[in-house]
Amino acid sequence: MVARLRSLVVAAVAVTLVSGCAASTEAPPAADPVPAGEPAASPTATVRQEAVSRAGARADVPEIEIMAQLARRAERIAKNLPEVVVPDDVSPGSNQALGYRLMVEFGFPSSQWPFLNALWHRESGWNHFADNPTSSAYGIPQSLPGDKMAVVGADWRTTPETQIKWGLAYIGARYGTPQKAWQHSEQHNWY
Repeated sequence: MVARLRSLVVAAVAVTLVSGCAASTEAPPAADPVPAGEPAASPTATVRQEAVSRAGARADVPEIEIMAQLARRAERIAKNLPEVVVPDDVSPGSNQALGYRLMVEFGFPSSQWPFLNALWHRESGWNHFADNPTSSAYGIPQSLPGDKMAVVGADWRTTPETQIKWGLAYIGARYGTPQKAWQHSEQHNWY
């Protein structure tokens, strides 16, 4: 099983490379610094009073970066990590439970959960059918456009696992951590 998973990931990366998908030479934006004397953004920050239109995950991250993040995830899983225990306040069998498990398997520490949970709760309410008619953002991570998630699976429209995997790879490639993605979202109304 592990060897099969590795070969699938390697094959996917190879196909991506051969198809001419080149890595961007543009570095991701640096995280916006928190002004001196102000606390860092947290998922429990007061909700803004004005209505804000969220654009979702709209920044362009090359497919090769998404695939590299997924390959690193596969390597971690191949090392037979212990079973992930979902927090008691997360409903078993929910998209959130799946998101927590995948986040930890992806290599983010459990301390990143409040930020990921807040981010995707605000973006989609963890609804894998969430569709923003004004921007064409879609799914749990609100990928813009939604079909960017097809690099992870053809079932991106209907499968929470595919959407969450893409979203975690996007966050890892673009921001490094869910906390930094949350902070960017707080400051710019998109991530």
